[in-house]
Amino acid sequence: MATLTVQWKQTGLISVFEEAQSLGFDLRRFDHLHEDVQASLKKATISRVLKAIRDTWDREVEDTRNKSWFGEVRSGVYVISIGHGFGVRYSTGCSEVMYIGRGNIGTRLRSHLQNWIFDMSRSLRDVPFKFYMEEFGDGRSPDAFKDFEHWLLEEFQRKFGEKPLLNKIAGRAGTIDHTFAGNCSAPLDNRGKNFLWQVRPSEKNQWFKPVSDD
Repeated sequence: MATLTVQWKQTGLISVFEEAQSLGFDLRRFDHLHEDVQASLKKATISRVLKAIRDTWDREVEDTRNKSWFGEVRSGVYVISIGHGFGVRYSTGCSEVMYIGRGNIGTRLRSHLQNWIFDMSRSLRDVPFKFYMEEFGDGRSPDAFKDFEHWLLEEFQRKFGEKPLLNKIAGRAGTIDHTFAGNCSAPLDNRGKNFLWQVRPSEKNQWFKPVSDD
């Protein structure tokens, strides 16, 4: 069984509300804007957030020279978290993690920003997001990234009593054929974190809809 070393690339806290402000937009007025203006604002804000994420990834690639550029990643695993004292209340604890996913990281994150992160940021303006990302592949097993997502989801459920808030399923069926070393469980580590708010959305929230990367 092959062992893969995990070295997460982690963004700082990114506020969608503040990114829109830096473009001259105030999300508090979003509902009063014409649909065409809303679409342009949303597209520009998401592009700016993705640039911040891409820059985080590509800076580390430039240093290590052993990973793909952000736009080339196909076998990635990523974690979407919140921060700044906010966490999600789970059955057996609180965590910043909202979603664990895999695949083409750039495409997947754009989809999440479009489908729920932008709208959540309008609802809770003070909640910033943080993104963990890693690329997998040992040259022999193209499905190593699926193993790691499966392992991470199982670890999350073991620690917090349920799957992450927006995950529709808790991993894929089958066995895990790799072991993992390095800081593989870093997104789940609560050491040094001070949760001032433990949030749990009502299912009536329009943006609350579990998603899947399959």
